[in-house]
Amino acid sequence: MHQWTQNSLLSFDLETTGLNPLEDRIVQAAVVLIAADGTVSDESWDGIVNPGVQIPPGASNIHGITTERARLEGVAPVDALRHMARLIDEAVEAGVPMVIYNAPFDWPFVLAETQRHGVTLRRPDIIDPLVLDRAMDRYRRGSRKLEAVAAHYGCNLLQAHDARSDAIAAAAIVRAQGARYADVRAVAPDALQPLQAKWHAEHAQSLSQHLGKPIDPGWPLPTNASALDRWQEPRAMKLRFD
Repeated sequence: MHQWTQNSLLSFDLETTGLNPLEDRIVQAAVVLIAADGTVSDESWDGIVNPGVQIPPGASNIHGITTERARLEGVAPVDALRHMARLIDEAVEAGVPMVIYNAPFDWPFVLAETQRHGVTLRRPDIIDPLVLDRAMDRYRRGSRKLEAVAAHYGCNLLQAHDARSDAIAAAAIVRAQGARYADVRAVAPDALQPLQAKWHAEHAQSLSQHLGKPIDPGWPLPTNASALDRWQEPRAMKLRFD
């Protein structure tokens, strides 16, 4: 039986200028390597990113990063992407999965930015605790936002909408899910990839019927961002977006 949820995890989170990865930009990122004992590695990276565009007040109200602050404290997007890519590449090499809460939001931003700035990136096995929660506890009432799900699993979220805090909480949720559900811990991360895609599509179909409007079924990329999916070569190869 696999016990990968109790091993090292790489956890990832973003804050952005908006919701559209083809038009909006990253303003904060965290790539956090967490050891089996819960220790956060010094190799982890997080920081504010200067997106080079105005950050709308509505977005600033959520994550607290204004245009002025990003200009003063932020690193260039390409530098942030290189930090991210290094940690992701090393995790892929070591067989460490990457946790992303609600991957169809964050992952397209990563691919769009790597394409935009010509940064190479290897494809990780993505673990999405939101998808796992919906699949394992389908009929639970209440919010599925990170704060609510963290509380449900008894995980600490120090500061919501801070990329580092959100990433650490997401990894803690995955560990709690592994402890609670044999169907999570017993399946290797690579085998979970098609299962998560299936579970997400099933949830989208059910929600679409309930709401009476289409819900995007794509995971880890929404179908409306499918143009970003250029993973046609083996995972062991680095890709360049030209």
